[in-house]
Amino acid sequence: ENRDSALEKMVQVQVVLPSGKSSTLELPQCSKIGDLKILAQKSFGQGFLKLVKVADLAGADLAASLEAAGIRDGDSLTAVVCQAKVRASRNAFALWCSGDRMITWGDPKEVGENSAVIQDQLKGVEHVQTTRSAFAAILADGSVITWGQPNYGSDSSGVQDQLKGVQQIQATEAAFAAILKDGSVITWGNPDLGGDSSRVQHQLRNVQKVQATETAFAAIRSDGSVITWGKQNAGGDSSAVQDQLKSVQQIQATLSAFAAIL
Repeated sequence: ENRDSALEKMVQVQVVLPSGKSSTLELPQCSKIGDLKILAQKSFGQGFLKLVKVADLAGADLAASLEAAGIRDGDSLTAVVCQAKVRASRNAFALWCSGDRMITWGDPKEVGENSAVIQDQLKGVEHVQTTRSAFAAILADGSVITWGQPNYGSDSSGVQDQLKGVQQIQATEAAFAAILKDGSVITWGNPDLGGDSSRVQHQLRNVQKVQATETAFAAIRSDGSVITWGKQNAGGDSSAVQDQLKSVQQIQATLSAFAAIL
């Protein structure tokens, strides 16, 4: 009986927006961070909020208890409204806020047949890229989660142990290219559409940016040189202009061609 009484004890937490608008929320002491977050989102009519205390709670485990997070009765937290972002494959959508949860919907083959398992992994999402029928999400720790149709790049198992410290991801129609913190590049997906970079892998060092056509990639290195791979007649073969590709600042792409600004 005493245990039940303790579990039912209520705590009050004041949540304040940067604008000064505030709301005092009451919930059971045994509640989780996720419960407080949902209650705050409903109170302010916002779909995405980050909660901030002395330490940032945005990346905290939503299943952790208020007590474990150091939240006590009478505490005051700041809530920051997040700008939602959306990415689309051919038949599915992914909606998220940087560092927050993700919502996916659409064709089950592209959302992921093991969507419940994937959703559990999609915490602290920073960026999402898509091919025609697959998604790749960069998490706050620099790791990558992929889902969707395997023949469009959702199967990253062959390179998963290398996908650490990922900074950027670019995509063709059916392959992904990830730039790591050390400037190297890891590719996966359809080998004919950019997923196989073995021909130029030794050259993919000190890469700063990658651009893509529908079926080929072009990487700009720190010295301004350019490395290309993928379908040759769609931008993957730059041999005819390679000696001119020096001090490149930017690259833009159509469906099957690249243009570089020197």
